Amino acid sequence: MFIGLALSTVIAMQRLDIETVRNMSFQKSDHRVHLRRLRNTTPLFYQSKMSCDVDGSPNAYHPVDDRLSLDVIESAGGKRKDDQPDGALMVQPSAEVVVWTQGKPYIQPAGEFKGFYVSRTSMQNIALPEVDPNRYLDARRTQYIVLPSDMVPEARIGDVAAVYDPATRKVAYAVFGDIGPTTESGEAALSTLQRLGMATSDGKFSPAQARDDLFYVVFPGTASLLLNSDFWSHRQDAIDTVASAQLSLWGGVEQIESILKQAPEGGSIPDTEGNVEMYDEFATLKSEGLVRAFAFSLPQRLQSEPEGRLPCAPEVVWAAKDCVTAISQRIEAVELSKVPVSSLKGMSNHLRRLRQVFHHFPAATLDVGEGVLRETARCDALIERIVRCSGSVASN
Repeated sequence: MFIGLALSTVIAMQRLDIETVRNMSFQKSDHRVHLRRLRNTTPLFYQSKMSCDVDGSPNAYHPVDDRLSLDVIESAGGKRKDDQPDGALMVQPSAEVVVWTQGKPYIQPAGEFKGFYVSRTSMQNIALPEVDPNRYLDARRTQYIVLPSDMVPEARIGDVAAVYDPATRKVAYAVFGDIGPTTESGEAALSTLQRLGMATSDGKFSPAQARDDLFYVVFPGTASLLLNSDFWSHRQDAIDTVASAQLSLWGGVEQIESILKQAPEGGSIPDTEGNVEMYDEFATLKSEGLVRAFAFSLPQRLQSEPEGRLPCAPEVVWAAKDCVTAISQRIEAVELSKVPVSSLKGMSNHLRRLRQVFHHFPAATLDVGEGVLRETARCDALIERIVRCSGSVASN
């Protein structure tokens, strides 16, 4: 018995041999999502955000009104005048996203989703007509992930995958069902997010858009296993069976947790000494009504509720940007004489502390903002406006 326990401890203490296969582009910064694997094994893994893809759903995009569809036309490459939610299109959606026939986007002529475009996925049943919505995976029902074009050549459409949420420890099994742009990694079907328990009902919002810790595992060479199990339309229970078996063979959730303990990439910012001032500032801004409710939790020492998930770096930057915008709006209200200049008390100090947030997380600031120089310059410009407002009152 004691020998067995000792052996288990030794195995648990062994360091995993993790190698980086290549960098995967992530939005617009020089920050990269690293595609990794355990040396001498086939499965590939990476940590990233999770944006929501609704492609393949028969009601994904509408030619006249975005309020009727699961996503806005801009996500399909189209554009309306003045970016309005409805009205005529100035730019037609891309033929890579929606089906085109006779030189124009095809609109469903009948059925439940009459008037909607037919949206594509890279995974298709070529036995069905191109204009048939059933030819494509339905993001509402089939859990799939999206991989950036040419960034994961080891995998092919139809291979299975697993996605793990470190915060909730939930797993969603999926198929590699769509190819996305090389500028972005970390995207999955609406049903994948919902399986992970994320509160979203369409592609217009993803609760995990600003996270960087979702763990994706892709199993190259498994497409044939799924095809043999269920040719089409790849029922979710068939995907679950094949993908869960592959995850178990690789080491299961325990393997993922071991990797996260040894070499995490992304994740919650701990409430350590170096981050105390930042969290204190967010708590103060929230109490002063300068920020909306956070999508994450503050440390328990700053609130009465139990501590939940602390934010990832991109979420911290988004929160800082929201606070800067709120302060800017208050300054504008003073300049228009809608509120007294006394309402700007303490705002300069808030802006100085928010500047430090951008400096502390430069990669995230470039991913979700305009870079450290521009974001800090915006803070400096607002401080100058506060000085002018205060000087104007003093001169009167």
